[in-house]
Amino acid sequence: MALHELIPAGRGQIKADLALAGGKIVNVNTKELLKGDIAIKDGIIVGIGDISETIGDDTTTIDITGKFVSPGLIDGHVHFESSMLTLTRFAMAAIRHGTTGMIIDPHEIANVLGRKGVELVLGEIEDLPSSIFAMIPSCVPSSDLETSGAVLDAPTVTHLLYQDGVAGLGEVMDFPGVLNSDSEKLDMIEEAMALGKRVDGHAPGLVGRDLAGYLCAGISSDHESLTYEEAIEKARMGMAVMLREGSAAKCLSEFIPRLIDDGVALESFFFVSDDRHPEDMIKGYMDTHVRTAIELGIDPIDAVSMCTINTARHYRIDHLIGSIGIGRRADLVVLDDLAGFTIDRVLVRGSEGRSPKPVYPAEVFDTVRLKRIDPESLHPKSGSESKSGSDPDPDADSEVNVIVAIPDSLFTDWAIEVLHSEDGILCPDPARDILAIAVIERHGRGGSIGNGFVSGFGIEDGAFAQTIAHDSHNLIAVGTNFEDMALCANELRRMHGGIVVAYDGEIMGSLALPFAGILSTGSVESVDAKLRGLHAMMRELGCVMPSPFMTLSFLALPVIPRLKLTDMGLVDVAKHEIVDVVRRAV
Repeated sequence: MALHELIPAGRGQIKADLALAGGKIVNVNTKELLKGDIAIKDGIIVGIGDISETIGDDTTTIDITGKFVSPGLIDGHVHFESSMLTLTRFAMAAIRHGTTGMIIDPHEIANVLGRKGVELVLGEIEDLPSSIFAMIPSCVPSSDLETSGAVLDAPTVTHLLYQDGVAGLGEVMDFPGVLNSDSEKLDMIEEAMALGKRVDGHAPGLVGRDLAGYLCAGISSDHESLTYEEAIEKARMGMAVMLREGSAAKCLSEFIPRLIDDGVALESFFFVSDDRHPEDMIKGYMDTHVRTAIELGIDPIDAVSMCTINTARHYRIDHLIGSIGIGRRADLVVLDDLAGFTIDRVLVRGSEGRSPKPVYPAEVFDTVRLKRIDPESLHPKSGSESKSGSDPDPDADSEVNVIVAIPDSLFTDWAIEVLHSEDGILCPDPARDILAIAVIERHGRGGSIGNGFVSGFGIEDGAFAQTIAHDSHNLIAVGTNFEDMALCANELRRMHGGIVVAYDGEIMGSLALPFAGILSTGSVESVDAKLRGLHAMMRELGCVMPSPFMTLSFLALPVIPRLKLTDMGLVDVAKHEIVDVVRRAV
């Protein structure tokens, strides 16, 4: 709506299309609960309180007496790709739960499809009813210790920062590069700041002088605090702290009670999901964050503010969304109950939203480009990493570095275990929950394979694999034997990507994710149904990990501690270096 039309609409000279009458308004600007009506013209709020002068013969009035009206909720940081849904499918599912705004970081698409993928997402945003803003990925690839499908260099990032719908530069995971004044990384940051756009951070465990140096670069937020003390230090230094409650990583129950006990002002904190699985999308979205915060003791209006105006102000989009204010988009959530945040209906720009049907180019469905995998290529060799200086015994026991997967966490631990060798091949030991793991480059860039061992999943037989492996999304497989792992890999090759479970030489089940090897074009319900079936199969195999596929997807991420595996090998994240599978012969 043009300003020359909007101004008279605000004055009542042009009448409203829609009015919400009789409700109580959650005013996050003044932290008040106010009685009043809301007038909307062409999806914009033009009247609040007494709106009688904005009502005309053609105005539709909805009686919401006894109900509450909240601003539409905002997810302050999300990689929508972790839902395994396209952006359109994800956004429409989000609206059902009152989430009408998002700050997306299409980092996963970028790692597979590069600039074309980001531009595809920006184009898709334009056709969606939601208020979606993009952060341009700053670390593609996230590390030089993995093989990515694409690279976003500084000139490419600069070009993308100028595009419509872009709120800033995505999470700068390469904090060592920042602290060492890497020229390309600083060029990206300076360009974003020159445009008046935000720069998101990613700094797990960073404190003290290193944190101060990181902040001096102009980075303004973080969602990776390992402890409450770390989060508070970041907030006190001027960072906006994202309180994350996703499908894999959660902090609300730990951080919020301490924020309340310490009497900390909440304006510098806002809610994010980071990652959301289909099952969780069906249950709820950012509305669950608000309800959880209220249950943990935060005042309902403050909880809503942390999911609306706090986020919008940080990203400098509060003139568009984040509050029920004149001139803002009519992204509204009508509630039966504020304390329980019980949703009655959701309006997106004054309507219940439409679901577009995007058409995607054929190239996005042809990104899994690996050669056929033989079981032998997945064998960790006991002798090849020997440091003894003598000829290794092919049947000797060896001390090996083992990744320890942790439930509901992006982080891993690091164990040292003794494994037996047969003819120079290190063997997994399912009885002790030590399984084989492999990461296979799948972008057609050489087919390198990293092999190792992992514990924490507990499967007693079989294997599972997927082409979702943050951040480069190579193929990652875990199993009790190399034959089933290879079978999974070859099935994923045939399917053009997805998730596969195998047992005793047969494929038990699969979920096809042909869009960049990480997304389905189906509905959230269809993806969830397939995923539920796969989870049931995993339980039959003895899996004890609550979210095995989500957890597996982060075992190849070499920028979050502690021990990870990429196609180049085991990565000591703290030292940013490749380490051998075998420590020494026993």
